[in-house]
Amino acid sequence: MISRPIAIVAAILIIFTFGLYHNSGLIPKSTSSTIPAKAATSPTKPSSKSDSNAELGVPHAETYFEQVFSERKPPQYDFPALKQQCERTKWPEDEVYLQCGGMAAGLTSIMSQVKVCLKMAVEAGTGIVLPSMPLRDSKQLDNFNFLNGEAYLTYDQWFDAEHLISQMNRACPQMKIVHPNQLDALTEDGVQVKNKWSIDLAQAPGYVQFMSYFWAGRPFKSFFEEQLGRLENLQQLDPHHDDTKKGITIINISSQFLVFRITDDPTGEDLHLWNDLGHLIRFNEVPRKIVNQLIRQINRPFYGVHFRVEKDTIWSSLENQLAVDLDALDTAWTKYGDKNSPKPLVYLACGDQEQVEKFVAEGKNRGWDVTHKWNLASTSPETLSLINGLAFDFQGAVDMGLMVKSEFFLGITGSAFSSSIGNVRDRTGRYRGSSFLVWDDEGARTHLFNDGDAGSYACCL
Repeated sequence: MISRPIAIVAAILIIFTFGLYHNSGLIPKSTSSTIPAKAATSPTKPSSKSDSNAELGVPHAETYFEQVFSERKPPQYDFPALKQQCERTKWPEDEVYLQCGGMAAGLTSIMSQVKVCLKMAVEAGTGIVLPSMPLRDSKQLDNFNFLNGEAYLTYDQWFDAEHLISQMNRACPQMKIVHPNQLDALTEDGVQVKNKWSIDLAQAPGYVQFMSYFWAGRPFKSFFEEQLGRLENLQQLDPHHDDTKKGITIINISSQFLVFRITDDPTGEDLHLWNDLGHLIRFNEVPRKIVNQLIRQINRPFYGVHFRVEKDTIWSSLENQLAVDLDALDTAWTKYGDKNSPKPLVYLACGDQEQVEKFVAEGKNRGWDVTHKWNLASTSPETLSLINGLAFDFQGAVDMGLMVKSEFFLGITGSAFSSSIGNVRDRTGRYRGSSFLVWDDEGARTHLFNDGDAGSYACCL
C-alpha cells in the first residue's frame, strides 16, 4: 500500500519546477478578478447563541478555534513566539520579498506549506508576496490542478488575508506583505519590481527533496543569505545591469512540504513559532459561518471521527475503518465517559455524502447516535446551500472546525487532516500519542490509528 506522504511527494515532485514557472507567468493565471481582502469569501465549486459554544471540546484548543474559526472578529492573541523571532531577525535594508510557489494538495497540506512560506520569510527577514495555490478538483480528488492556471486562487480566496496582514502588522511590523496584483501595477498601491530572481532549495548541501532539512542547527536564514549574495554578485557582473532601476526584489522559491524539522530545536522555540504561524491562517467568512451554525445545532458533548473513505483514499477499507472506529468509540466512552450521562453524539468528518450513511446505520446498531454536516444542516436550507456551494476542500474546513471542538477525536496518522487536528488538540501543538496509551494526555483526548504512514507527519506537518 502506498503511504500518504509518499503519494503527496510523488505528486508534488512533478510540480517542483512548475511551481516557480507559475510565479514567473509561464503558466497562464486565472483571468477572474481577485477578491479584495476585506470582502474575501471562500471559493465555491468551479462551474462544469454564541460563536463557538466554548464549553464544548478541549479547552486549550479554544484559542486556535477562536483565531481560525470564530464567526466574529477573534479576541486579540499576542503571538509571543512570532514577536520574539521578528525582534531577533536582522531585517535587510533592501526590500526583498519571497514569492512562494510549488504548493499543492489538500487543504491542510496547503496550510502547512503556507506556514513554511511564512517561516522562511520571518527567519530570512523578508517581506512576502501573498501566494497563489491551486484548488484541487472536487470530484477527482487526486487531481491537484497544478498545471491548470484557472484553478489557482490567491491567498485571499483561500483564507482571510485581512487577518494575516493585520496580525502580522501588530506582531511583526517589520514584515511587509503585498498582493500579487500589486506587482508592477499602474495603480496607487502598485509596487514596482526591480529584480525577479529564483532560489533553488536543491542548492543546499546534503539536501534531499521533500525530506525535512532546515532546523535550528542548520537555519534557513544562512542558506538564504548565501544564495541572495550569489544572485547580487551575478547581477553586478551583468553588463546590461541597470543601476538606475528602482523597486523591490522578488525571490521565487518553492515552499516545500515538510521542509522544516520543527521538533529538532531542543529549546522548543521553533515549535512555538510554528504554532503561532498556524494562528495566522484564518478561514474566510463562509466556512466560519457554517461551522458556528452547525455547532449551535449541537446541544450535548460530541466525539469527532475522521471517516476517510472518499474515492482517493489510500488507507484501509471502509469496512475496516468502520469496525475500528466503532470499537475506539466504545473504548473512549469506557475510559473517559460519564456513565451517569447519555453517550455523546458522534460527528463524522467525511466528504462522501453516501458513505456517511453506512456509518450512521452501523453506529445505531452499536448504540451510537451519529450525525454529519449535511444532517445537521437539514433543517436550515440556507446552511445546507452554503455547504453544498463550497468546493470539497472548503467543506473539509467545516469538518475541521467541528473536529477541533469535539470532546474526543479519532483519526488516521497518514492523513494530513487528521494529523493537523491531532496537533492542534494537544497542549504542546504536537500529537503526543494515543490518549488510550499515554500516561497523561493533558486533555488532548485524541487517538490516531497508526496505519504505518506517520513517519514524516509526526515531525513536520
